[in-house]
Amino acid sequence: MNNAVCCMVSYAINAAWQVPLLAAAGFAASHILRRRGPQAQHVVWVATFLISSISPALPALRMILPLTFLPGHIPVKVEASVVAAGAVPGLAAHAGTVLLPGGLIWLIFSLYVSTLAWFAAKLLWTVAGTGSLLREGAPLTLAARGEEIWEQVRRAFAATDVQLLSNENVRGIVTAGARRPAIILPADFASRWSDDDLLSALGHELAHVRRHDYAKNLLFETAGLLTAFHPVTWMVKAQIGRTREMTCDAMVVERLVDRKRYRQSLLRLAERMMPAGRVTALGMFDANILEERIMMMKSKRETPNRLVRVTLTGCAFIVLAAAAIGGTAFAKAVAAPAADHTASPTRVYQIGDGVTAPILTFAPNTEYTSQARKAHYQGTCVVGLIVGIDGRPRYVHVVRPLGMGLDENAVKTVKEYRFKPGIFEGKPVPVKINVEVRFRFY
Repeated sequence: MNNAVCCMVSYAINAAWQVPLLAAAGFAASHILRRRGPQAQHVVWVATFLISSISPALPALRMILPLTFLPGHIPVKVEASVVAAGAVPGLAAHAGTVLLPGGLIWLIFSLYVSTLAWFAAKLLWTVAGTGSLLREGAPLTLAARGEEIWEQVRRAFAATDVQLLSNENVRGIVTAGARRPAIILPADFASRWSDDDLLSALGHELAHVRRHDYAKNLLFETAGLLTAFHPVTWMVKAQIGRTREMTCDAMVVERLVDRKRYRQSLLRLAERMMPAGRVTALGMFDANILEERIMMMKSKRETPNRLVRVTLTGCAFIVLAAAAIGGTAFAKAVAAPAADHTASPTRVYQIGDGVTAPILTFAPNTEYTSQARKAHYQGTCVVGLIVGIDGRPRYVHVVRPLGMGLDENAVKTVKEYRFKPGIFEGKPVPVKINVEVRFRFY
């Protein structure tokens, strides 16, 4: 089974349960930091999103990246020992790996890749839509009073290289562009709105520019493709958008206009402006949380003292870190059994109850893969087999994988082993055993 396929399936399976776990931790951490305001909560949700995108990949990386680094050149030693069949569990829980049938792995892989391709296509479509808005936008010329407001807003946010564009295809004011940001307005926006409304709208969008929200949003959308199949990911992204809009609101009332005037402007603008829609541009009302934003403007929060801030931040960090560590600890990599297709005998004996264990008489050295050698990677691969009455291995397969290509080498070598067969009632019989192939440095 291709390692890349197993890695993607491992990621999808781990994400299915880790994303809800981390989202629950994000809710708890966000609740702890509610006294610190939307900016602190926004940081929590961004951290939750990034951790939930990275954490499911860690077990899969074991299959393609070195996990053990030892300095210098160290000789390799490979050992083999025979253990009774069943002494090692079929699912390699201790190795952090779950064995799944190859057909099931391919099914999960196909579904996951199809979903990934679908959401990637949607993202490309929305990015193309944003590009069209920018290309079709025309430079906007404001009246004298509008220019004064624009200069006031630019000074408040120390913004210099920002374009003002008009586009008849937008129903509200939006922000787009990463390298050279642009604020796009409807063609008649400036002439239809009061000075306070223009001040509030431009201020909110320049807050997005100041925070580089367009580039961040594009990054989050791209990173979110890996877990886009999960509804909880959509919820986490909605929380990022919610706290982002509230953070921009807080910046506007801090730098430009008082809470009451801004609140009134939000209500007027919301009546006639539409969300940005299927584009990656950022609009004032994309998060659909107008009521919550108005309530935030009505209630002025008291800033907690330094000790309280540090305590709350520490508690939130502990909650997120505990969820991330716990999720990683219980996550599993996925592998398919590497088995040959030699038919097994009609009856196979187990060691015990008068059945003696086969005795290993010949065991050639097992080769390290170049990948494992460079990484100084070591561990134990458990191989299951049936020793025939002629002492030759049959039905050789991996019971507990090690990764790094070592499982395939172990199976290949074990097929060359020779045994003195197991005995029952004075006659040689087929016996099922496990062989531990240890890869060690000394």
